[in-house]
Amino acid sequence: MIYSIPYVLLILLFGFFSIYYYDNKENESKKYIIDVWCIVIFILFFGFRGFICDDWISYYPAFQKCSFEYVNLNVFEYNIEWGFEPGFTLLMCLCKIIMDDYQILVLVCTLINTFLLFKFFQKRIDNMPLGIILFLSFGGYIMSTNLMRNSIAILIFINSLTYLERRKPLQYFGLCLLALTFHISAVIYFPLYFFFNIKLNKWVYLSLFVFGNVIFLFHVPLFLKIISLFLGDSEGQLQMMVESYTSGDMAEMKTLSIGYLERLFTGILIFCYYNKLTDLRKENIIFINAFICYILASFLFSEFSEISLRLSYLFIFAYWILWYDLINCFSILNNKKLFLAFMSIYFIMKMVGSTNMITSSYDNVIFGAKSYEERLYIHNRYSKN
Repeated sequence: MIYSIPYVLLILLFGFFSIYYYDNKENESKKYIIDVWCIVIFILFFGFRGFICDDWISYYPAFQKCSFEYVNLNVFEYNIEWGFEPGFTLLMCLCKIIMDDYQILVLVCTLINTFLLFKFFQKRIDNMPLGIILFLSFGGYIMSTNLMRNSIAILIFINSLTYLERRKPLQYFGLCLLALTFHISAVIYFPLYFFFNIKLNKWVYLSLFVFGNVIFLFHVPLFLKIISLFLGDSEGQLQMMVESYTSGDMAEMKTLSIGYLERLFTGILIFCYYNKLTDLRKENIIFINAFICYILASFLFSEFSEISLRLSYLFIFAYWILWYDLINCFSILNNKKLFLAFMSIYFIMKMVGSTNMITSSYDNVIFGAKSYEERLYIHNRYSKN
């Protein structure tokens, strides 16, 4: 619990700001001041963080080696040794030129993420602090600390949704291509232009949602069965190889968990308020489709936990908007208050569950942070235990 305190305090601080926002929703100057404070706090907390979580283990050594000479003055050549995409490699090299300190890379990536996130929220949410809480509670904490390349790619993509809505393919595919230079997984975003804005019948939505749940609850290895069918793997040799490669992910797969109940609860609420959500804003068609993609990625690939996690994170932004709009779906004031109370308690519990480990122990370079060697020793010791 002690490791979670800074993160819980951050949630509580943004919660206080969101209440103040509601109390002054007609006062634009006060809302602007709160927006500025949110930006400053977000940057100070994540942009000056120490070596927390895991990603720095690969990025720190890469930054130390990084130089334009090291990549033969051609950063657009996919780097085999690092496995980093050209856009991120270029960004890393530019940061190294500005300052030969890994912290500058962390700060610059945080500044990029902050700009992209706030730009996205400005168009879709009228309570910025609440939007940040939703972001942090649904994937944003991991994105901000442990998915340095993915986070930039995802946040670039969500800003391209404006052009998807307006049917402007050049701008949309241009931003998708930019996202691809930061993480290869962004290739999934390209075909979405052709169907992401098509409104599904709510019963089709329910059918897809139920299908995903059935696959997950009954541990149906759908992905393996399809691949085996195409490759003629009648004796199951492919399945044994994949299970071995993924270190027994299928055997370790959990069915009932807080995460599953969250997805189940969210999916049912979206079905119940399907028409109201699409009436609140037309673009919720896109976010409902994104939620279905999130569910299918989570459940259909659940036999491989890492693949499932990586794919589902590409669509987790659906939560940020849909949960925000679900608040406005409750016409009875007491129901709205109960939902907000539930959200508050759940977000705190979720943050505690996500950060209650020694690798999440927060420190900040402004106030003094442990060195790379110290944190590596702690991380390795924790991993062994």
